[in-house]
Amino acid sequence: MEYWDAIAPKWDAMLADSNSFANHEESFRRFHWFMKRAVKIGHRTRSFRLLDLGCGTGEASWPLWKLVASVTFFDRSPAMLRLARNKCRKGVFVRGEAAALPFLDAEFDVIVSRGALLSLLPTEALPHFFQHLWRVMRPGAQMLFDFVTNRASFSAVLDGQFESGREVTPVVSGAWTKAEMLELLRIHLPAAQIAAYDGTDRHAMNRILIKK
Repeated sequence: MEYWDAIAPKWDAMLADSNSFANHEESFRRFHWFMKRAVKIGHRTRSFRLLDLGCGTGEASWPLWKLVASVTFFDRSPAMLRLARNKCRKGVFVRGEAAALPFLDAEFDVIVSRGALLSLLPTEALPHFFQHLWRVMRPGAQMLFDFVTNRASFSAVLDGQFESGREVTPVVSGAWTKAEMLELLRIHLPAAQIAAYDGTDRHAMNRILIKK
């Protein structure tokens, strides 16, 4: 958490830098492009409740803020949450751990998570993460997230930016090819529908949309 608190003031600038790990292979722009293309919320939008999971400064969900009934920003970093609050003062801001979501059952219609949160979680936390994720999704809810696909490519850009020793490299716990991700979801979320997928195994990060 100390790393994310320290980097929070630089985060938005890093998202605009294609040489930064935060926007490697233009993953930030690609996430929003995929979200606009794949997430279908139709005429019921105004009643939808949105969760920005691992929200950072709130950059993932901003195209949807004005389209839904409410937005909940969730992150473990208080510094990131403060910056998100400066952007969207009407949101609900909650600090906690992704593997133990403190929300009611069937609370959200749409969940977005950008920043490879799944790849940052310890392997042993994944069953709890998926269990809570499925629990808080309403029937028909959509969940869009990205994840590390090519560990070598992603690690290369990290190593190039953090070898100075002044900062701690974020730990990438998991990386999955498309086939491996589909198998992971089959094991932990067997009832999930794979609605859309973006990226290839050569890319450092891919994106996937699932529905309940």
